[in-house]
Amino acid sequence: MTIRLRWLVLLSAFLAGAQAYAAVTDYPFRLVTRTEGPDQELVAENDGPAPITVYVTLSGENFASDRPWPATVVVPPHTALPLGRVFVANRNAGGFNFLFRYSHHFGKVDAQHDSDAVYRLPFQEGESFAVTQAYGGTLTSHNNRENLYAVDFAMPRGTPIVAARSGVVIDATLKYDEGGYDIRFLDQANTVAIVHDDGTVAEYAHLSGGRGVVKLGQRVAAGELIGHSGNTGYTSGPHLHFIVSRPTISDGKVARESVPIAFYANEPAVRFTAQAGRAVTANYRSAASDQDSRQVPRSEVGTATGLTSHQHRAQ
Repeated sequence: MTIRLRWLVLLSAFLAGAQAYAAVTDYPFRLVTRTEGPDQELVAENDGPAPITVYVTLSGENFASDRPWPATVVVPPHTALPLGRVFVANRNAGGFNFLFRYSHHFGKVDAQHDSDAVYRLPFQEGESFAVTQAYGGTLTSHNNRENLYAVDFAMPRGTPIVAARSGVVIDATLKYDEGGYDIRFLDQANTVAIVHDDGTVAEYAHLSGGRGVVKLGQRVAAGELIGHSGNTGYTSGPHLHFIVSRPTISDGKVARESVPIAFYANEPAVRFTAQAGRAVTANYRSAASDQDSRQVPRSEVGTATGLTSHQHRAQ
């Protein structure tokens, strides 16, 4: 029997507006086919440290499968996961052919953001920076599902950036040196991405280029140095773009949706949400921990001091 096999790979590195995104296009993930007798087995190969959500569709002629399609699957780190077998539907009609398409992104589509989780501010002890864009204020670029709950902190280039919550490094793209308010920089934002234990992903974007301070697969604790701020990618001024998201399926592809988060700081620890136009200070001299959030009281403004934000539009 002659098997005619065709395939097409579609990656899920879709831009949402003019925003930075983790470099999933460089991540070692792919779909392959393996011959199993007269059948073809579709396998997702994840050779990296991130859980990957993949959305797969099949089309073709005279084919059948042992599972329904389209399919949404979470592929664990460092795993080759069989997704299903494809075989001839009617042997009397001769061979079969099929085409598979897929999109994918970091994280788990079934991730439930821990409502008790709080995040330390992503800069070092004693530093204060203004929030230039955050949910609830005027949004100049965070006006889509992917970036709705992102927070921008205006800060000089070279400011040390620390992990806001513990997790595993799944992306450390630091190969770019330029940035500006020009569409040619859309895909050139240096980014460190960290997956949390609940399957959500934090991204720290527009970082400075050069040698990284973290490696793929490295587990980092809240407060640990992960990079330095910069002005790479599509941006109108030096700042840190911080976002926590989870994958979702939208219009037949894997997209991302940001989730609302709360920070904590001060002694005793206070829980608060970031507000545009205010400055926040990293004060963690107490033993407050992001793993002990149930003891952190809630506040709408917390450490906000009321300082006016910088005048550039942080993208």
